[in-house]
Amino acid sequence: MIYNISDRPPFNKAILFAVQMVLSVFVATVLIANICGVSTSGALVGASLSTIIYLLITKMKSPMFLSNSGAFVAPVIFALSVGGYSGVAIGGLTSCIIYCIFGLIFSKIPYEKIYNIFPPALIGAVTVVIGINLMPFILTYVQINGETNMYGVIIALITTLTIALVSHYSKGIFKILPFLIGILFGYFVACIFTITGIYQVIDFSLFKNIGLIKLPDFAFTHWNGLTFEIIPIVIMFIAYTISAIMECLSDHAALSGIIETDLYKIPGLSKIFIGEGVANLVGSTVGGLGICSYGEGVACVGFSRVASTFVTFLAAIILGLLGFIEPIQVFIASIPSCVFAGAAIILYGFIACSGIKMLQKTNLNEQKNLIIVSSVLSLGISGLVVGGKTISFSATALALIVGIILNLFLKENK
Repeated sequence: MIYNISDRPPFNKAILFAVQMVLSVFVATVLIANICGVSTSGALVGASLSTIIYLLITKMKSPMFLSNSGAFVAPVIFALSVGGYSGVAIGGLTSCIIYCIFGLIFSKIPYEKIYNIFPPALIGAVTVVIGINLMPFILTYVQINGETNMYGVIIALITTLTIALVSHYSKGIFKILPFLIGILFGYFVACIFTITGIYQVIDFSLFKNIGLIKLPDFAFTHWNGLTFEIIPIVIMFIAYTISAIMECLSDHAALSGIIETDLYKIPGLSKIFIGEGVANLVGSTVGGLGICSYGEGVACVGFSRVASTFVTFLAAIILGLLGFIEPIQVFIASIPSCVFAGAAIILYGFIACSGIKMLQKTNLNEQKNLIIVSSVLSLGISGLVVGGKTISFSATALALIVGIILNLFLKENK
């Protein structure tokens, strides 16, 4: 790492690093809000406050960025249909309690015990799965106006090439800002396509009639009392929170491997779980959404080699300000998703490669390790999902659970 967890880069550099991280998480953050039908401005502020809360609870010892969770889309939509934003708040409180229970458990037992459940073979395989399962989103990102065409693909590839060239050949500050430079150049190319009439990539009408400051539409302003049945919401959020906890563990394991610091030890699983739990309570209250750790943030830390929690903190503040400052919000919203797709091509692949690097240190001649890795990769990449409307486990969560079971039941060959 160029900057480690406790390092504080010069402020001018830190701002640029923070903007780069914001751009890496922005698309998914807004996408989840749009899928669930909640206010984008409120969701931005909710994600911002959730990350800040997490950083404070973990005492600035983990550079993880938290934002709106795809894992909670189904329960959030269900809660909105049953009880509106009040229902989502009940769900967020439920998630917070479950996370805090796990936090309490791991405050009483040594953190090393987790490795009896999550051996390096399992962590490496799940990290590969996380990266690969993010890759299909690129197919959506390259679309322009809901359609996939060659112009979106061309802009994405130009962005990818720019990031690669900057990262490989640049020196000094530019070398550790490849995504920021790549995204800005991709936006420039998209502007050229639009202005010259080659293809309408950017909707410049977004910049009409915008003000300077606009108060976000917060979820708590829509609370309407407990005039609905809360038990179904509680049950559904318990189930999905357990699934999210599995992904929380795998995300932090992946980040630990990238920054070569055991986050299970410091800040510790107890603080990690409590941090994500309180973040879910804040996110559901302010933004009306569930919250989780972000793979995009993990990859941005690894690729830029900047693990400073000060940078993560600044990124969270910037994301929150976007919910208030309309011109900047509109500018970032005007960046076509195909530009972000170019960054995602490298980001998501980087996560998978980090898992591969972990597996290189694993003895795959050992039958137990081979079975665990093979099963996790097959289940995780297959997209197999178990459950229904009330309870559901994603392919990543299912792969992790099966990997845990295999690790516990299979004995080492002697």
